[in-house]
Amino acid sequence: MNSALPGLHAILAGAWIGTVLVEALFERALLGQGRDKELLLARLHWKVDKWVELPLLIAVVVSGTRLLRDMPMDGLLRAKLACAALAVFANLYCIVLVRIRLRMAEAGQWALFEMVDKRQHLFGAVVLIGLLGAAGLGLQH
Repeated sequence: MNSALPGLHAILAGAWIGTVLVEALFERALLGQGRDKELLLARLHWKVDKWVELPLLIAVVVSGTRLLRDMPMDGLLRAKLACAALAVFANLYCIVLVRIRLRMAEAGQWALFEMVDKRQHLFGAVVLIGLLGAAGLGLQH
């Protein structure tokens, strides 16, 4: 196993968690502050998802997959993988929702924006739970 890979994986996962937390902060700062701010929020969140979060998610999946080649599959690792898979798939769905929410904001479809926004925040919480679970279990492994 490449001795740098576990450290790189941890850094990438930490950056992904940090990105999710920063997004939550700018969601709290801009949501409900008027339609112009919500349009700004939708555009900003999409840019962060496209240029930062998605590349980090892919890098974490690739590095994690490479790490798996040399690790024995035990119960703790299975639990970590379940949490990681939950985070990955929920995050991919959130990215789709962020894009749809942006389209609704740009079209002035604010009722649909709010509906998608609620679903995006619900699944965003699932992402964070999965990430924190995988990270916590990773510290134990």
